[in-house]
Amino acid sequence: PTPPPPPPAPTSTVATTKTDAAWAGCHQSFKAKRKDVSNDVAAMAQGCAALTKMKLLGKTLTGKQADQDPPQSFPFDAKANHCYRAYAQASDGIKDLDIVVKDSASIVVGQDSTDDPSPVVMEDGAVCFSKDDKAIVVVSVGMGKGSYAVQIWSN
Repeated sequence: PTPPPPPPAPTSTVATTKTDAAWAGCHQSFKAKRKDVSNDVAAMAQGCAALTKMKLLGKTLTGKQADQDPPQSFPFDAKANHCYRAYAQASDGIKDLDIVVKDSASIVVGQDSTDDPSPVVMEDGAVCFSKDDKAIVVVSVGMGKGSYAVQIWSN
């Protein structure tokens, strides 16, 4: 007999994703200078600003982490009827930086799709909230160690 299918993953009651294939290009063409992760993440996000019509929410978030360390979380207030993108840039020592956006129920509502040091959630879109929520950006290192910077942008 075949095993039963796994239960469906829980879906968020407050957030959905929207995609726009044109948005992937502004990140894919970005080349980090790798001297200052905060400057690099700002330049990457700014390169997408005209296309996404989004603005920086709050300040640049920074951290240091190695692949054996637990993920680090950065809470933010997601507002109803707004969409968000998270951009991140790692230093030379990190070969794969991963970011996800979770809602207040800890359900993943968006994640990066690349194995590189400059992830974006969402590569080709954004996470949109239908209600105000205490959302979280979670950062983890897939390979390596070093510092990183994250920016959250919103419309």
